Amino acid sequence: MNIKTMYQNCKREIDPLDPLRPLYQGTFEETVQVGNQQRRYLVYIPEGARPSTAGVFVLPENGKTADDLWKDSQWRMIADTDQAKEKLIVFFLEPENGQWNTQEPYGKPDGDVAYIQTVYAAGCERFKFCVHESKFYLTGCREGGVLANMAAMNQPALWAGVCSVGGSVVSDAYMSAASDDYCTNLDGFVDESHKKNIKKGQIGMPAWIIDDPEVSAGSDDGTADYWKRCCGITEGSCQTEPDTLTFVRTEPAPYEPNQERAAFRVCVSSIPGSSNDYANCLLPRIWKDFLYRQRRWMSGPGGDLRVTKDPVADLGMEYHCEEIGGWMREWYVYVPRQVKENPEHPAPLVFAMHGYTCSGEIYAGNSEWYKVADKYGFIVIHPTATPSTVNATNVACSPDNVPLPAWNFMHTAPNGPDELLFFRTLLEKTCASYAIDRTRVFATGHSHGSVMTQTLAMTMPDIFAAVAPCSGVLFSGFGMNIRELPEIAGRKEGEVPIWMFGGEREEWLLPPIPANDNDTGDSIRIWRSNNHMEPSMPENWEDGWTVHGRWHDLTYRREDGAPMVRYTCVEYMPHATMTEMSFRIWEEFFSKFSKADGKIVYCP
Repeated sequence: MNIKTMYQNCKREIDPLDPLRPLYQGTFEETVQVGNQQRRYLVYIPEGARPSTAGVFVLPENGKTADDLWKDSQWRMIADTDQAKEKLIVFFLEPENGQWNTQEPYGKPDGDVAYIQTVYAAGCERFKFCVHESKFYLTGCREGGVLANMAAMNQPALWAGVCSVGGSVVSDAYMSAASDDYCTNLDGFVDESHKKNIKKGQIGMPAWIIDDPEVSAGSDDGTADYWKRCCGITEGSCQTEPDTLTFVRTEPAPYEPNQERAAFRVCVSSIPGSSNDYANCLLPRIWKDFLYRQRRWMSGPGGDLRVTKDPVADLGMEYHCEEIGGWMREWYVYVPRQVKENPEHPAPLVFAMHGYTCSGEIYAGNSEWYKVADKYGFIVIHPTATPSTVNATNVACSPDNVPLPAWNFMHTAPNGPDELLFFRTLLEKTCASYAIDRTRVFATGHSHGSVMTQTLAMTMPDIFAAVAPCSGVLFSGFGMNIRELPEIAGRKEGEVPIWMFGGEREEWLLPPIPANDNDTGDSIRIWRSNNHMEPSMPENWEDGWTVHGRWHDLTYRREDGAPMVRYTCVEYMPHATMTEMSFRIWEEFFSKFSKADGKIVYCP
């Protein structure tokens, strides 16, 4: 079959009545430069793939090409028919001249592992699609399985899981070199000076080693043992399937609650014939039962492994998709059991907004506000933005990106949605369905969602009792100066307590330490002024700090002790959020405030 007829692709325009439909769909032939060689791969984007979906890298056995995988493996079928909204993007790789170099030395700059990592870097670009950084996975058959394990060992903080079928024997020399090497790419920031002193062998990796006795002499204990050591697994296995033993970490995961020990797992199987026909007989299990079941969220050094939970199927969230203001809008509502059991008792409400490129589904899993709601009894809404372009150039976005979910607070999307109408409608719809304590309505969000949070606070100070923007301040640049908007300039007066967060390792976006001449300091000045604190500019930026582990908190209180303006810098935090942050926001901030007759009430 001729390549010109074998692959087809199409580009669409944004449809307000189906805005999340992918603009590009089909198969795309791509190339990367590795040393002096140009190497190719294929990318398959299924119909219905959502922004920030999963990406699976598939490596064939020797003698097979990306074209063979595309034609004969069932990965496209899985991508097309996955029952959840997670219609994954598939990357079909291939060995150079038909042979993977399974004996290449560790760190070879122009070898097969470098090829895989270069394709990964290209897969992080957003010109046709967007794979979320928490959802990159590796799998391979026979010799491709060996390379999948080698690539995962080389950059463990980038992958959320690896599976090999009928080939996983990585050389002892390679494993030893990888294990002892410092990990400089720690998922969101680079640690070239080794300040964190983390080695690659210390980073957990969910792994499934599937032996095929028809093509190998015996089971491979070395690679499985390597991954068990990385996951901190010290105890025995349990039989999870007739053909599979599963080893799970029993000790608490590093830096809980942001990681879950259940995600630190290694599975071992021996299945005759499993590597035949590209492992097609096992692919549904490999994807849905193993790879999909964990994600590596960016936040702590090396990323945070947690078990994947679908908002509807696993958490029981309500899914809504309705037309509001001429656009189909999506949102998830989480109502914990204690609220359902006391339907007449008014419950607080938290709006939690995702960042650029993401969705309500992503932020539900990333922030885990549902866990906080379960403990303290309030309702959470996770809305999804509509696709647009962001007129900024930095490590997170580019004007050349395919349109991806972005809050339209700057009204840059042509004929785009009215976000203030959207949020007012969500509030009224939720109040019509549940008893809501309207004196205790809060907003929080990450990155682009943090600016949306502050837009809501400035335009609706009568509604929100407190807000907590994460990884975002009131920017003067990046095309996000909301202070220029007429609805901000002409807004109602009203105090809104605010707690802003920034990561030490996102200095490319915002200065981690406030000063008179940077955006972070200027944001504190503006919010002090909004909340009638004098003088608006602090006299000394060194005053008012407290340190709790990674957290460096700066707090400004009014006379009754109410923390009206807070800012926190988190050590070694990249452009991310985490579960612990959500708990802190509620326990130390939101739970202390209410708004009655336009006045902020503080109850320490």
